[in-house]
Amino acid sequence: MSSAVIICERGMFAVERIPIHLDFDTGIDDALALICALLCQDQIDILSISAVAGNVPLEHTARNTQNILAALGERIPVVRGAEKPLARPLHCAVSHGKTGLGDVKLPQAQQAYAESTVEDAIYVSACKAEGELIYLGVGPQTNLALALKKYPQLNRKVKRVVLMGGALVGGNMTQASEFNAYVDPEALQLVFRSGIPITMVGLDVTLQTKLPQWVAEALQELSNPYAKLAAQIIDFALRRSREYGFDAANVHDALAFCAVVFPQVLETHPYYVEVETQGELTRGMTVADFRGVCSEKAPNADCAVKVDIDNFWNWFVSLFRREEARLPKA
Repeated sequence: MSSAVIICERGMFAVERIPIHLDFDTGIDDALALICALLCQDQIDILSISAVAGNVPLEHTARNTQNILAALGERIPVVRGAEKPLARPLHCAVSHGKTGLGDVKLPQAQQAYAESTVEDAIYVSACKAEGELIYLGVGPQTNLALALKKYPQLNRKVKRVVLMGGALVGGNMTQASEFNAYVDPEALQLVFRSGIPITMVGLDVTLQTKLPQWVAEALQELSNPYAKLAAQIIDFALRRSREYGFDAANVHDALAFCAVVFPQVLETHPYYVEVETQGELTRGMTVADFRGVCSEKAPNADCAVKVDIDNFWNWFVSLFRREEARLPKA
């Protein structure tokens, strides 16, 4: 692997970090995934971060991403990506509030956005990583689709796409379609047809990450800035869940990020997957070939089928406790 070698703070030993591009439509669960990523910089080398319209319009997703980074002392430039899907009007969510972070208030970042286009930023990161780039996409896949359209050779430069989107069974926008896939099915179809290996962490598995009360309480006991911000976000998510009733507080996107640094938490199965772009009920449906009907088609995605939920939550909380242990002793 050609990724950078660093010395971890936890001990004097060299590890190779995973070069990664992070793509968010930053709402509640995206924010938690971003915080987790920042806490894992001994494992990942964040080459670039982009925002896309999805949960809320781009002006909010980009600003949320930038504000979180600034609040936690990070100076990674944010690339403003697509304002709308490839071929459709933008459809936003309702459960993240008007700005995407509910009632969580953050100081406005002073750093300017990256000057690069999102297509160029993704391509430059892929070239820099020399074939080892992991692309984490936890919103609509518009940005990656745009990059693939501009740079067709990108499919040979990205090692793997890890996405939160789609589902093997069921949906939350229609009976068949998950939100990210529904918002821009044409983009997701292009990604699945690109030839890049894919790990699909779908809604049917991420719905199992319903926030337990002990996790909220564990973070409330900590005083480091990462835990404090995550605790505020989780508090809103739990209150929102009680208000809506049908929308449980889940950390969909944090599970997708976990698949990058702790893949053992997921059980996956290889399937050939196509994305439906037509149909009133099936727009955005990720259709897996469960029975080998398309025998001439090789699997194009490792699809999550099961999560070790206890190990996932222990991993999640351990990130914040590890950061707490780094605080200066009084």
